[in-house]
Amino acid sequence: MTTESSQSNIPQIPTSMFPRRHENASDLEKCFNERVLKIFAENKIDDLTQFRKDIDIFLIALKTEFLWGLNGKTKYVTLTRLFKILKTSPPTIRETFSQNIVFTLVKITNFNLAIDIVLIEALVQTVIHAEDTYIKLVPFCENSREISACGLQDFVTQHYIPQMAEMPERTDYYAAYAVEIIFFLLEARRREVIFVKDLLSSALLLNMEACIKAEKNGLELPENDIFTLSAFRSTLHEFRSLDADRNGVLTEDELLDFRNGGFNGIFIKRVFEISLTYEGACLDFKGFVDLVCAVRFRHTRASAKYHFEALDLKEDGVLDEDEIRTMATAVRNYNPDDPQFNVDCVTAEMQDMLRAKKTISLSEFLDSKMGPVFTGYVSNFADFIKYERREQ
Repeated sequence: MTTESSQSNIPQIPTSMFPRRHENASDLEKCFNERVLKIFAENKIDDLTQFRKDIDIFLIALKTEFLWGLNGKTKYVTLTRLFKILKTSPPTIRETFSQNIVFTLVKITNFNLAIDIVLIEALVQTVIHAEDTYIKLVPFCENSREISACGLQDFVTQHYIPQMAEMPERTDYYAAYAVEIIFFLLEARRREVIFVKDLLSSALLLNMEACIKAEKNGLELPENDIFTLSAFRSTLHEFRSLDADRNGVLTEDELLDFRNGGFNGIFIKRVFEISLTYEGACLDFKGFVDLVCAVRFRHTRASAKYHFEALDLKEDGVLDEDEIRTMATAVRNYNPDDPQFNVDCVTAEMQDMLRAKKTISLSEFLDSKMGPVFTGYVSNFADFIKYERREQ
C-alpha cells in the first residue's frame, strides 16, 4: 500500500513516490516514455486548455466514489470504477491511461485491485507539465526532437534563473552546471544533443523547478536538491578551492585534494583520461561537475558507466583481473601500514563483489547490485572504510 505524503505544488513523476529499486517503477517510466514519445512521433501538441478542463472533470468523477485506505487518509479508485469513467472520457484522457499504465499503477498501489488517486493526479499533472514545457522548449531546440547543450543553457537562463530567490553570481556558470547534470544523468555526457522526449520524461526539469520553488518560498527541499542555488554554490566553491593557481581549470595535482584527498591517485588520473580536458590536460568546471555527479548519484546507470570507463584501464571494454588488482593496490594506500593487507585477498574480494570470473563487461557491470559498493570501495577512502566496518 502506498504511504501518505505531503503534496508538492510542482508535479512529480509518480515514481518519485516509491522506494528506490521498486520493481514496478521502471514499468511506469516506460509507459510514461511511450506517452511522451507518441506526442513527438506525431509532431503534435494537445490542446492544453481543453485537456486541463477534461482532466478536472475526470478527477472530480474519480473523487465522487472511492475507497478509503486502512489509515482512513488515502483514497483509492477501483478498476471497475476507473474503466467506467474512462469509457465516457475524451480520447486524450483514454490515451493517457492506457491499459499498461493502469495495470502498472495497480501493481504499484498493491491494494485490492485499486489505484491510489494521488498517483493518478501526479501522472496527469506530469503529462500536462511535459507538454507545456515542450511548447516553451521548441524555440531553443535544434529541431522538434533534439536540443543541444547550448540551447538548453539558454532555456535555463531565460526560464528558470529568473524564478530564483536571488541571482547566481555567474548565471552562465549556473546554466552550465544545471545542463551538465542533466546531460550526465541522461547518459549523454560527451554528446552535443539530447532527445527532448528523454529530457521531459526524465522529470529533471520538474526537479529543477521544485528546487527553485522550495528555496524561493522557504519550503522543504526535494530529496534531490542538486539544482538548488546552495548546491550550485557549494560545488562552485569546492571547484575554486581546489583551483590553487586561480586559472579556472584543475590540474591532476589539484584534483588529488578532492574531498580532503580521499580519492586514490589512479582513479583521479583516470578522471582526466576519460574527460574532455583543456589547456595542458586540465579539467574545467563542467568536467568537475561530472565527477561530482558520479560520486553523488552512485546508484544510477550514468554513474556506473562513468566509473566503468574510469576503471577500464586498458580501455578494451571489460574489467579483468589485472585491472582489479591494480585498483586493489591503490586501495592499499588508504592504510599503507596495515600488516594484514593482502593484495590477493582484496582482489579476490573485489571480484566476488561483482561475481566476476575472468572479465566483466559493461552490461554485466550495470546489472550488478554491488556495482555502487565496488566503485566506492576502489575509488575513495570514505566508502572503503564504510564497507570494511559494515559488520561492526
